[in-house]
Amino acid sequence: MTESHSHTNAGLPLWAQLAETLREGIEDGRFHRHFPSEPELVERYKVSRSTVREAIRYLRSEGYLESRQGKGTFVVARESFESLHSHRFSLAGRIAESGLEEVAELLWKGLVSEPSLARRLGLASERFFLIERLRGSQHERFALERVYLPRANADSFEGVDLTQTGSLYAVLQAGTGITVTAGADEVSAAMPSSVEAELLSIAQAEPVLVVERTAYSHDELVEFRRTILVPARVRFRSEWGR
Repeated sequence: MTESHSHTNAGLPLWAQLAETLREGIEDGRFHRHFPSEPELVERYKVSRSTVREAIRYLRSEGYLESRQGKGTFVVARESFESLHSHRFSLAGRIAESGLEEVAELLWKGLVSEPSLARRLGLASERFFLIERLRGSQHERFALERVYLPRANADSFEGVDLTQTGSLYAVLQAGTGITVTAGADEVSAAMPSSVEAELLSIAQAEPVLVVERTAYSHDELVEFRRTILVPARVRFRSEWGR
């Protein structure tokens, strides 16, 4: 990773790329005992001190890191709920760790009207920017992902290559300055529709897992996400009390 590559990952600035790399390392447990100092990160990733500080600032705002006066930066102990990708169903990390190449197939993006979803979320406007993608490896698809963003955030994704790896949250933060600070995931079992079964190459009689997420920046709703997962192609891990 170098300064010259600051806009090669789906149009993300370098600090956002570094934040994504560090986030994956945190969730994988690579920094469980020691989180590198700023000079160590500068040397390891060949980036500037300002890039490192911005990445750390973002990860602090996301709740991954905490800074203690005179002692340094530490990973926040947290319960993790993971799919084959990584914490928060970020598919790219786990696929890469498995030695596979991530594939994100963009099915559709654009404005939609969803009155029932707006009522459910308590929003006055029923207009959303929808991003619909198939996620997986070069060998098979693991998930069908539908991301609904309030209309005001749509401009963040203009010109962004959504077939590439990378965090949608980092795109949102870079484009609008909005940082996701909290959220909730609900997991349930369901039967796929005929369209969903066809897209995921499964039988319509095969149950799927549905993960519905609402994400917030403080008190402001910034995302509703519905991810349909094929159970036979993913695994989950929950850690607590360490």
